[in-house]
Amino acid sequence: MNWEYLISALIGLITGGGVSWLFRIKGDKAGSEADAIDKAADAMKKLLDNAEQQQTTFNRIIEGKDKLIEQQQKLIEGYKIALDEARKKLKELEYKIADYDRKISGMQKMIDTAINDRRIAEGLACFNDKCEQRKQNSDENK
Repeated sequence: MNWEYLISALIGLITGGGVSWLFRIKGDKAGSEADAIDKAADAMKKLLDNAEQQQTTFNRIIEGKDKLIEQQQKLIEGYKIALDEARKKLKELEYKIADYDRKISGMQKMIDTAINDRRIAEGLACFNDKCEQRKQNSDENK
């Protein structure tokens, strides 16, 4: 291929077109360099478009995660409020249970005392109408 250029150069010089042949070689070289620059510029533009598209996608993902985090924080706050309310309700119920226990204990003591008094009374009671002790008790109660 180098021989072809050399032969065409010699023919061009002989025929008087050597100068135009040199300009043609330079023009071809400049054209191919311009094509290479255009192709590189297109490749860079595609890379930049791709990077911009990725950035947009990442921004959407981050926005989605931010919204999700915000929703989770609201849920956590709601759970905290519900937990505090449940704790208050539990304390109220514990207080009521303790109060009912105290009241039941007091009632049980009264019932035990009443049953004991009744046993004593039944043990001392005389069902014989002619019993002297019975007559004496009925006279005292009058």
